[in-house]
Amino acid sequence: MKSFPLAGITIGMAPQDKTHTDDPVGTAAYRRTWVGIPVWLWVDNPQPLTFGPYSKSATLGGVTVTATAAVQSVTWSGGDGQTVTCGAGTTFNEAAMQDELASDSPTCGFRYQKTSGDGTFTVTATSNWLVRWTGGGTDGTIAVPTVRSVTQVRVGQLESVNTVTASTGLGY
Repeated sequence: MKSFPLAGITIGMAPQDKTHTDDPVGTAAYRRTWVGIPVWLWVDNPQPLTFGPYSKSATLGGVTVTATAAVQSVTWSGGDGQTVTCGAGTTFNEAAMQDELASDSPTCGFRYQKTSGDGTFTVTATSNWLVRWTGGGTDGTIAVPTVRSVTQVRVGQLESVNTVTASTGLGY
């Protein structure tokens, strides 16, 4: 691993990390979503040491061995018991989605089904690396420990109440 200093991905996630307009002045940026709303997940700004491919060669005694590491998949845990395994995912384009209905990511995401406690969940992205090597007339693969990245998301629940109005008798 010293020759392959593999790192966790940079988490791309919609909702993004921001200060919300209904927060008090001075509130630190954070991610916030609601029960039932799509959460998009992706590898943000993939680099050779965070997603691959990353190759390195070494020669000893006239034999050159080349090893290439690459993430095969990312397993996402929502912190509420759900997991999903994906590739790099699809970046959420806020400008393109501005006037669209909330929709699921075409490649990687989930929806929170409930909230609990203070509503804060830890989202974990586990990078599943594979190293393939060749040299000396043979080849193979090497098991590499997984690498994790984490972020926090607050999940709220919106509820509405229908009431009967005196003038129409209709509930709105």
